[in-house]
This record gives sequence, structure tokens and C-alpha cells, in this order.
Amino acid sequence: MNPPDHARLRREFARLTRPVRLLFFTQTAAHPACAQTRQIIDELPPLTDRLSIEEVNVDVAPERASAYGIEHLPALAIIGVDADGHERDSQIRFLGTPAGYEFVSLIRALMLVGGGPSILSDDSRRKLATIDRPMSMWVFSTPTCHNCPKAVVLAHEIAWANPHVTAYAVAITEYPDLARRYRVTGVPKTVVNDVVEILGAVPEDRFIDETLAGFAAGTEGGVL
Repeated sequence: MNPPDHARLRREFARLTRPVRLLFFTQTAAHPACAQTRQIIDELPPLTDRLSIEEVNVDVAPERASAYGIEHLPALAIIGVDADGHERDSQIRFLGTPAGYEFVSLIRALMLVGGGPSILSDDSRRKLATIDRPMSMWVFSTPTCHNCPKAVVLAHEIAWANPHVTAYAVAITEYPDLARRYRVTGVPKTVVNDVVEILGAVPEDRFIDETLAGFAAGTEGGVL
């Protein structure tokens, strides 16, 4: 980042009201993407005393990767605190290098977990409260997709609003295996509970309704 970007982010981070910790999952024989991710996130803590980074070597602590549902590297998990000051896993995940427009999504997630206001409507939050079992959301994006942050941010908002939901933002160009598994031919593409696909950057009300459809279908045992 250049000095103007640093200044802009410093002003943005000044609005953080709660501490945020980034868990950075890597390994001993790191893929180049791990080094690139580390370089990107290392620029953030000097801009605010509210943000810290903890590196997790999965070769040394595989159980921690398992505990956070991390099966692909590099990966980030965002840890915040609740209203009572207790540590809280946001259930927000990033897989791959958060570059380009994916960096925008990372900053939005840090601001949300760090005490920023939710963009979700009261009606959306009421609907999401009906999710009472674990559910996954995979949002596939690329660094050059300007529409992707809308889908990523909505999925991460859902995860923050309901702890039963884990939302993964996936830099799909780095994971051809996931692209094949989820038949990703365009982005953004969101897959809910491996059963419902949300194609494109759709409005909030439709995104929430299709997310709930994915929860219901997953509960009934459907598959893609």
C-alpha cells in the first residue's frame, strides 16, 4: 500500500471500538500465497492498536486448523470479543490471498468484528435467528471482481449475526479443486450448505431468503 492508502485505513481503523485478532494459518514449507498473504496483513497492525495477528503453523498445531474448519492454505480467521468482553470467534474465514477487491472484503470484516454497525436490516436479522444448527457458506470471488465484495460482505454479516453459520470467502483462482467441486464458472457465487447456489451479487432480501432455503434443504439432507 502507498502512504495515502495507509492514511485512509488509519482513519477507518480509528472507528474500531473492540480488539480484533487475525489468525493466520500457514505451514512450514509455505506456498508463495502464504508469503503474499503475510505481506498484506502485516501492513495492518501498525495502523491501529486494536488489531493483532497470530500465526498458526498447521504442521505444528494441526488441531487448531481443524478447530477452525481450515483445510486450505493460506487462511484467515477473525476473532473478536462479545459485548461482555469475552473472546468470540466471528465464524468469518478467508481462504487465499486477500488481494484486490478481496482486500476490501477483509477490511469490511475487520470493521464489523471490531464494533462497526451491521448493514443487515432488522427483518433480515429476525429471519437469520431461525438458524439453529451449524451451516456453511462458501463465497467464491476473484481479486478483479468488483461485484464480489457485496456477496462476501453479506455472507460474513450473516456469520457474525448467527454463530451457527461459518462463512468462507474463497479466492477461487488459488483453489482449482474447490472450483471443480462447486462447479464455479463465474463469480461471485455463493454455495449454502452445499445445497443451494446464489449466483451473482443479489439484493440483501433475496440473499437472506436463499440462505434460509439452503439451511432448510441442508437440514433435509439435500445435495448439489
